[in-house]
Amino acid sequence: MVGTHAVSQRGYAVVKAAVGAGDNVAETPDERATVDLVYIINMLDVGGAEIGACRAISGLDDDRYDVTVIALDGCDPTFVERRLPDATTVLDCRQIDDIDGISALLTAITSADVIVGSLFHSALLARVAGVVNRSAVVATWQHNERFKNSFRRTISNLMNPLSDVILADSEPVAAMLRREFGLSSEVVETVPIAGLSMSDFEPRNHRERDPVVVGSVGVLSEQKNYHTLLSVAEMLADEAIVFRIAGDGPKRDELESRIEDLGLENVRLLGHVDDLPAFLNDVDVYAQTSRFEGLCITVVEAMAAGLPVVGSDVSGIAYNVEAAENGYLHDPDDIGGFCTSIRKLANSLSKRRQFGERGRRFVERTYTRDVLIERFERAIRNGSART
Repeated sequence: MVGTHAVSQRGYAVVKAAVGAGDNVAETPDERATVDLVYIINMLDVGGAEIGACRAISGLDDDRYDVTVIALDGCDPTFVERRLPDATTVLDCRQIDDIDGISALLTAITSADVIVGSLFHSALLARVAGVVNRSAVVATWQHNERFKNSFRRTISNLMNPLSDVILADSEPVAAMLRREFGLSSEVVETVPIAGLSMSDFEPRNHRERDPVVVGSVGVLSEQKNYHTLLSVAEMLADEAIVFRIAGDGPKRDELESRIEDLGLENVRLLGHVDDLPAFLNDVDVYAQTSRFEGLCITVVEAMAAGLPVVGSDVSGIAYNVEAAENGYLHDPDDIGGFCTSIRKLANSLSKRRQFGERGRRFVERTYTRDVLIERFERAIRNGSART
């Protein structure tokens, strides 16, 4: 049974007072307590879960929350400066090498009212921390429908009972948790982690263009399956279509070698881009060939920028493209299908405009920061009541 972590009356009372006891309870800010929230994450650097975490933290009322982020494997100071509020305390575990640092870490955990864990190792630590601090509400994220291996799947299943609430970053992930682990809907809360500010994404002004630019954003990893996109680019090499891939990662050298071997003059690997909205605003069609995903924030961001999407028929990509009716879906290895859909959009300005407008409207309703914060606080509140 999930949700057996025993939250003390103090933890319940603090969270109840800070975020409310329910939809029908109204409290003034002066009546509300301050919540000490600890957010444990593998590292603070570029990545969907990391960016989502920063958007969630930035959206919390700093009069009601004192937030400490524990980064297990370090952090990029520039990333932290750009994305986290100044009031946030960041503990970089790679920099903790004395008694003062260890004391700060232990104090944060033992005094927390809410402990959040994001990504596999951090979720495990959050659950263990909840055993140490039994007054805290423990909330752990699940960001993917698939686990990296069977060991992780087994460990996650064994540790699930130590979470008061499990945060699924998309409805397909929530459905997987209910279906494959037998978790109840009361324990699994869908919290769309995108948390976008629509003002950051200027809608694309689609126009006739030669060549048409196909863009993609992601870590250059096995999961993102960029070898399929290179095969698509090879098949479309003689057409007025070019490919721009933003992101870095362990597969970069391998992908660069293949681009050179195939003589793909229509493909450029851009590495990390600092200004993602500007990159998307220079793209005509967005492609995502991932083998598996959770929500897939980059697809949501492309939709916010008014781009049509050609994506893999997996998890959050499929859910959002089908719901918004703003693109085409294919098996991750369906090179011919990707080619057909990209060509179709490249040759139809009206479809690019129509699909782009649909996608942006869908994101405005579903994936803004207000939606993220409302769902996050509701999940914490419900978790605190599950005693």
